[in-house]
Amino acid sequence: MSENRQDGFQTLGWIINNSEQGLYLVVAEEQMQKEIVGIYRKGAVEVYDYKQRPGAYIFRDLQEWVLSLPETKVFMIANFHLALQDEESLKRLNFSRDMIDGLGKNFIFLITPYGDDSLVCGAYDFYSFVKLRILFDDHETEPVKEEKIIPEEDELVLENVEEPEALKQKLAEAYVLIEQAKEEKDKGHYSESEKMLLHARKIKEKLLGPEHLEMAEIYFELAEVYEGQGRYKEAEELDKKSLSIRQRVLGEEHPDTAESYNNLAGVYESQGRYREAEELYEKSLKIHVKEQGEEHPKTATCYNNLAGVYQDQGRYKDAEELYKKSLSINEKILGKKHPGIATYYNNVAVLYTLQGRYREAEELYEKSLRIHEKVQGEEHPNTAASYNNLAGVYTLQGKYREAKELYEKSLRIKEKVLGEEHPNTAESYNNLAEVYERQGRYKEAEELHEKSLRITEKILGEEHPDTATSYNNLAGVYERQGRYKEAEKLYEKSLSVKEKILGEEHLDTATCYNNLAYLYDKQGKYKEAVIYYLKAYKICFFKLGWNHPKTDSCYKSLEKIYTENYPEKDFKQFLEEAMRD
Repeated sequence: MSENRQDGFQTLGWIINNSEQGLYLVVAEEQMQKEIVGIYRKGAVEVYDYKQRPGAYIFRDLQEWVLSLPETKVFMIANFHLALQDEESLKRLNFSRDMIDGLGKNFIFLITPYGDDSLVCGAYDFYSFVKLRILFDDHETEPVKEEKIIPEEDELVLENVEEPEALKQKLAEAYVLIEQAKEEKDKGHYSESEKMLLHARKIKEKLLGPEHLEMAEIYFELAEVYEGQGRYKEAEELDKKSLSIRQRVLGEEHPDTAESYNNLAGVYESQGRYREAEELYEKSLKIHVKEQGEEHPKTATCYNNLAGVYQDQGRYKDAEELYKKSLSINEKILGKKHPGIATYYNNVAVLYTLQGRYREAEELYEKSLRIHEKVQGEEHPNTAASYNNLAGVYTLQGKYREAKELYEKSLRIKEKVLGEEHPNTAESYNNLAEVYERQGRYKEAEELHEKSLRITEKILGEEHPDTATSYNNLAGVYERQGRYKEAEKLYEKSLSVKEKILGEEHLDTATCYNNLAYLYDKQGKYKEAVIYYLKAYKICFFKLGWNHPKTDSCYKSLEKIYTENYPEKDFKQFLEEAMRD
């Protein structure tokens, strides 16, 4: 990758974080513009995309949009070349340059190289007001076979039925559907997102064929929706399909191919296939470093994802090193006030929490919360998530009053913004229930766990990992009240889902084995308890290694019950033989 792309992102980061006002121009092809918008749109930047809102440039439209967002300082106008298709539009732009500047904001106009040439020739007055012109080169690839918009086998079907303009409109419709589907997915509205993507898929498959490069994006997005729904096998199949198309058309070392490796790795990670996930994350990282450079947002994402899979395996030191590397890159590119930075603080805080470094975790959670409150406001779902995370570390320190207050604050936001029947709202009911449980307020805890379960069953279905977690949590409350039969039934239901969806060797499945073993122990079912403690220990041993805290905990539980109930037998010999089976 040439240096100017890395420099470009760092310059954008500077504008967003330091510039008081000004007109800036980004010259980039449409695909690159899409990447830039994807990186910055979730932060303090508002985006207007002429591809989604087609029409000629009119200052009044721009003015109304800006005035409707008085707190926003940075506005990004994507695909601006589409609004400047005739001389009249260029004249209007020239005439309005002082009025744009008079709005007192930062405007970042994204335009193609051809559109840049048009501006120089047709809107020189506007161009002279541009403080900085930032050039993003296009990704260089080997020449590939040009793909026709309509596959040959479909030409006879569509001949004389669709005029070229109608075809363009249908492709534009598919584009809008995909963008809307992404927004719905980000809100956790997976069913709505899936419907939109399937509709877009139908349009594009008819016009382009199932193996066209543009189909890779739909498969890619649909896979993310299925992953969110816990439909991992379907997600894996689509990610592989997307990867195959990109490998064939773009080649092995294209950033989009790297993205497909990254997504497939994520599906593997969700299924507990950590070694396979690690291999693909490393492959994605190598491509991004080579093609886009060390200090690129996607490279930072790769470091973050690889850190996550190290964390899953208990390799905390390696994970911390990569999280900090990722954070350092993004602070340069996004600035320290971007919600993306808050996410990285949150990730490191989770790592510290797992290590019992609660004070350090608390400090980072508070840092993350301050960013979300300032940039996105108190009633944003991300702010609610920050309240929730900070409450979690308070709970672990026994600071139940502070935890309860923040969990309730988080819950109020989610109920108001997302609605009662949303998976994230269900999570808040569950977390508040945990505080009640730790305080011995079992009836109140039971009521909230049941509420959480009803939502997950309705929204996600009975065979989703989150629903299985709800079964497990409700079982825990029953267990603490001595209602062992009811608890056993739900623990077994949770285990059945986890085994089916995640497999018998997933760490979440190991947790189910461990919980059932503990319940059997309480009921005097020692033989069953030994069997399930052993299952849990084996998974942790092979997934995390012998020196991981979870493995050690499983070992001690197994050793205790075995030696207490079979004092005449040698535990170490038993374990050695069992591990060979």
